[in-house]
Amino acid sequence: MSLSQKLGRLQNLRDEEQKKLQRVQQQRLTAGLNIFFLLILSQIFSGYYLELVAVLFFLPLFLFFVGRSRRRAGFLKKIDGLHSFYQRQLDFKQGRILESHPPEQMSLPDLARDLDLGLLYPQLNFCFSEEGQRQLDAWLCQDFRDSSREVRQRHLKELIKLSGPLRRLHALPPLKNPVRMNQIQKEVERSFFPENTPWKWIVPISWLGLVTLLFLPVPTVLLKVVFFVYIASVLLYLGQTKHLFSRLQDLQKDFEGLAEKIHAMEKIASQLSFAPSLKERVATQDTRSLSRYISLMSLRTNPILFYILNLLLPWDFLLSELCERARVGFALHFKSWCQEMIDIETLSCLANLKLYQDTTWPELSSRTFLEFEEISHPLLNQSNVVKNNFQPGSHKVIIITGSNMSGKSTFLRAIGINLVLANIGAPVFAKRFCFQPMGLVSCIRVSDSLRDGQSYFYAEVRRMRTILEKAKQGPILFLIDEPLRGTNNKERLIGNTSYLKQILATQGAGFLCTHDLELTKLSEVSEEIANFHFGETWQDQDWIFDYKIKEGPSTSTNALRILAKEGLYPESLNPA
Repeated sequence: MSLSQKLGRLQNLRDEEQKKLQRVQQQRLTAGLNIFFLLILSQIFSGYYLELVAVLFFLPLFLFFVGRSRRRAGFLKKIDGLHSFYQRQLDFKQGRILESHPPEQMSLPDLARDLDLGLLYPQLNFCFSEEGQRQLDAWLCQDFRDSSREVRQRHLKELIKLSGPLRRLHALPPLKNPVRMNQIQKEVERSFFPENTPWKWIVPISWLGLVTLLFLPVPTVLLKVVFFVYIASVLLYLGQTKHLFSRLQDLQKDFEGLAEKIHAMEKIASQLSFAPSLKERVATQDTRSLSRYISLMSLRTNPILFYILNLLLPWDFLLSELCERARVGFALHFKSWCQEMIDIETLSCLANLKLYQDTTWPELSSRTFLEFEEISHPLLNQSNVVKNNFQPGSHKVIIITGSNMSGKSTFLRAIGINLVLANIGAPVFAKRFCFQPMGLVSCIRVSDSLRDGQSYFYAEVRRMRTILEKAKQGPILFLIDEPLRGTNNKERLIGNTSYLKQILATQGAGFLCTHDLELTKLSEVSEEIANFHFGETWQDQDWIFDYKIKEGPSTSTNALRILAKEGLYPESLNPA
């Protein structure tokens, strides 16, 4: 069933449930009004036992409808969550970019800007913790050339078998703010009490003494003294622990919605070969235990009830001790399951690519650095995107030429994004994608910097120098678009020729897009260089692009025709 069909069915189900909820709410209101009027009538017409009818019949009926309306409302929230999840997946598939993440805030800003990772990141991100979001960012921006790729892909293949539990996890109501797991860890690792406070035990001892003396024939003066000691110790204790309540309130904010997420994670982990700590379900127990005591501590917001309780028994002392004990247990287990939870939430973002997008698993290649069939750009509408095939053979440097707007830059970004996904073990947007694990460096979008006093040309040269240095250190794939465009034609050709000759002497391989047709002659000098191009046709006074890559250098240009079409080149053009 397609995503559009699922959304349609969910909308129909939501409409039906909304009607049912309205009926239950109406029934709840009717039962409540019956209770109200029966109680009023019982005061007017005594002897008819109307209050018994209200309490024994309509009150249980009212409570029944209250519970039923809450269940209906909860079910509606789940439907809304699932509808929102499917809608995001459909928007992604249809190339609708609704939000973006600033590339400057990602681990590698230059790479993120070149490959539009700032647009891809929000499409993937379903993490509810700050640490999960940072880990997803790190995975996208770091190259993985070790065994972590294989391990991650193996875990992903396990996760996609659990599409139902994953779907329910992502359909849970979103949190107002991402959970700060590091902040929670800092809080629970620090005791709730100041050091060296042995006097606090005066509170329970004096209370026990007071209760005991109440049942013994002792002088009233002694009772008053013990009672005074108890009250004084309680007030001193409350003064010393006044900071505790604010700390607990901050923890409670972080726990809001977290318990439900953890419970869903534990269900997923119970069917996985990894995440052993989550399987033991101690995370839910510890979180709920601490949250329960924090909720009871909230009675401090009701001063009258709070002081009455502390007058009758050491309420605050007991709750504080229970909170401290729960904190110790929480801190003891937290580290063991926290990273597992972060890993699962990050992996689940990548698992959605296989479950809801047109993707396949990448394969390692022993023949060539990269080859693929029907590759596409992930951020374009997958229903009508043009897909490309490519096999470099024994060549390691691919020069791509072509007219303006023919698809060269989009092709580079499609390769770059899919290699990023392949390097982290995620599914890729292609029918077949074979690659050798390698670093990825790019020079596509370059900008000058007034702050650093850096011109466009100098910024471009520094990016190209970085590519060359990394190619000398190990295998990399480079993506370069219009190199040295910040200088004149003659020096650009000389500089690019020299640069490519240096690249050939390294472990680097990759793609270079250019408008300099003279640069394509390098393939005659070196067998490691190959020419490919994107073409177009002139039809009905306009250009028709097929966005298909073809072998050989470009044989056409369109700059003058574009200028003429816009009235900037008035000469009559009659190209062959």
